[in-house]
Order: sequence, then C-alpha cells, then structure tokens
Amino acid sequence: MLKKLLFTSLLLLGSVAVFAADGEKNEVKKNALVVYVGPHFSMASISGGGINPSAKISFTAGLAYERNFYGDFGVVGGLEFTEKGTNDFLFVDGRTDDYSLQYLQLNLAVKYSKEFWGMKGFGQAGPYIAYGVGGKCKINGYELQGGTFDEFTNQVSGGAGFKKFDAGIRVAIGVEFYNVRITAGYQRGFVNIADENLISNKYRNQGLFVTAGYAFKF
Repeated sequence: MLKKLLFTSLLLLGSVAVFAADGEKNEVKKNALVVYVGPHFSMASISGGGINPSAKISFTAGLAYERNFYGDFGVVGGLEFTEKGTNDFLFVDGRTDDYSLQYLQLNLAVKYSKEFWGMKGFGQAGPYIAYGVGGKCKINGYELQGGTFDEFTNQVSGGAGFKKFDAGIRVAIGVEFYNVRITAGYQRGFVNIADENLISNKYRNQGLFVTAGYAFKF
C-alpha cells in the first residue's frame, strides 16, 4: 500500500512538473527592451512671419521599455537622442535661417497591439518631454558659435536663441516580425521654443520619423 501511494505521488508530481514546464515555455513574455534607430524628417509650425519649405533630415536613436498587460494593451517609456530643426527657413524680409536642435527626449505612451497575417501590428500614442543639449544655428548664412540654445544669447545683438525645454505628443504605428520592428510616426510640439529676438512669431517643433529596431523580450 505504501509503495503504491509513493508511486502514485511520484507520478502525480511528475505530471505537474511536465505541465508547469510546458506552461512556462508557452507563457507570453510581458516585458521588452527595444533598441531602435532611424531617420527623422523635422519641420516647424510657425504662426506667421516665415516659411519652412523643406524638412531637415537627421536621425533618431533610442531605448524603450515596454510592459504588456493581459489582452492587447501595454505601456511604453523610453529615452532617445533626436535632432529637430528646419532647413532654409525663409523670413518675409528675405532672411534665411537653418536650425539644428539636438534633444534628449523622454517618451511615454499607451500601446495597443494585434496579431495579423503572422505578424504583430501595433499603435502607440502619448506625450513627450525634451531637453536641448546642443546643435547649430545659421542666421542668414552666418553660423553662430556655441550652439543653438540659450548658451549663445550674448553672441547676437539683442540676444537670440531657443528655449531648452520642449513638450508635445507623439503617435506611431508599426509591425513586428520575429522581434524585428519597423515603426513610423509623427510628433508635434506644443511649446513655443523661440526667443522673440530670433523669431517674433511662435515656433513649434514637428516632424515625421521612421525607425527599425529589435525587441529583447523577457
């Protein structure tokens, strides 16, 4: 009787171990660390006083952490280096400026994903906060020394520059196949970042981006 009980117990424990191992193997991984890089087509939204005819082509590179919940929803937080600005910003008096604004940017978003055709499609939307760390500024063909933001305000008569803080909204859609991701999106700043001595009207960042990345899931 004791031998039968012991044998039954061992068999039961073995069955539980097999089912547990199979469950762990098939368990959906909820976390991901995503590394990405890609081009950024930056423009500006200006309330009068100038024309921005062409986008500045630069790049974006970053690292994002994702937490997926039960179902199709999740949250995303990440930090990236990105360059924004304009090419050939034409003022009404004929002056042309080129701005290269480099930022460290914190992105937060809600994510929704769905399986289709053997791939995973997803969408993201949320706010961003950016801090200016450098760049270049060319005013009417003259390149200012010292950067693009507040550091060079004393190098132009009357002072000029951009405010270091920017904030806005960022939306994106993408696909994932074998952890490789292609993402395309749009971001729009809500903050007027221009010093009035540089641009008398409001200047807000905006742009399109495309990135390729890889998701390390755990």
